[in-house]
Order: sequence, then C-alpha cells, then structure tokens
Amino acid sequence: MTKKSIVRLFYFFCGLTACGMPHGAFAHPHVWVDYYVNAVGGKGGITKLKFRWHFDDMFTSMVKEDFHVRTITPENIKRLKDGAFSNLKNYHYYTNIKLDGRDFEPRDKDVTDFNAEMKGLNLEYTFTINLPQAARKLDLSLYDPEFYVDIGPPIQKMSPDAPGVMASATMKPKDFISTSAEAGAKPPTCVWHQGEPRVSATWGKFAVFTVTCEAQ
Repeated sequence: MTKKSIVRLFYFFCGLTACGMPHGAFAHPHVWVDYYVNAVGGKGGITKLKFRWHFDDMFTSMVKEDFHVRTITPENIKRLKDGAFSNLKNYHYYTNIKLDGRDFEPRDKDVTDFNAEMKGLNLEYTFTINLPQAARKLDLSLYDPEFYVDIGPPIQKMSPDAPGVMASATMKPKDFISTSAEAGAKPPTCVWHQGEPRVSATWGKFAVFTVTCEAQ
C-alpha cells in the first residue's frame, strides 16, 4: 500500500491521482491528531503503551459521513478499525520506538484493544501497543515523515507575542503523558523533550517531541 492510499484512508486524498500532481506536491498535513500516551510498568520493566488519539473536526466529520456513523456501536468500531486504522500497520502506526536502545517497529499482532468513540464533537481512537519484551528504558516519538498527518502532543496556546505554529522552538505540550503499573509492579517515570524539528521544504518546520520512560 502506498502513502497515497493511507491518505485516502484518512479521507483527505484531495484528488492527488486524479490531478496528476507529483507525490511531494501535497506533502503537507491533511489530518491533525493530538496523542496521549500511558506507559505501563511491569515487574521486568515497561511492558506496553496505551494511546489515545484525538482527531480534528474535519476528519471527524468526513469519517462520520463516509462510514455513515452517527453513533459509535460495536459494528461501527469494527468498520472503523478495518477501514481507517488497520492499514497504519504499514507505517508502524506513526510510532518511532526504541527499547533499551534498539528500534522496535510494532506489527499488527502487537496492537490490541482498539476502540473508537466520540469525545464531545471529535472522534477518538484508543489502542495498546504491547512490547515484545519488558524494557528498562523506552524512547518514543510520533510523526509522519511525509507530513500528510500532523500528529503530536496537544500544545499549549501561544501568547500573542510568540511566533506562529511553524516556529517549533516555542511550542510546549500540555499534559499528555501518564503512567500506570501492572499488579505488583511500579509505574515508570517519564519525561518529554523537544528534539530537532523535521523540515518540509514547502511547509517549514514541524516540531517533534520525544518521550523517555525508565522503569523503576
């Protein structure tokens, strides 16, 4: 599946194929997602990551229209999973994970507990990524390297005298990290930091935030 297919999955295909435009010509966000993460500690270390993705108004409206969703039912959740989530396995769910310094790319079998629901006027996904082994240290960042999906933590509102959203150095996330623990274990400690921004030649700089968690 191509990157254009995943954009169509998000219902912002915008006629790329029909218009005959080069692949890179529309390399800018079509979907905006705020993510929240809960790192779960086990007896041997960090064992799983629980995510909540909060989608923008337009994506929410288009999903409701294309899937004829007015209320979220178990049947609709399955349709959303099959039609507008599962194929993200081809892009590792936009996650970049290191477990004790080694890259981990989640596969379909690693992702469980998918759910979809409306939170106010916006669609939210929740799901869990189960780690292949408990990790003493975990590094996590989420981004789409081709800029079709702007995914990151919720950002605090900037002051009027601050630069605009492309000035990523001024961005500061709201609370988006939580921790928990399995029975008999301790929750990890997690902090975030802002790394080098990713740069689009057309659309400027996009902030990338990394979450680092260590088992207790």
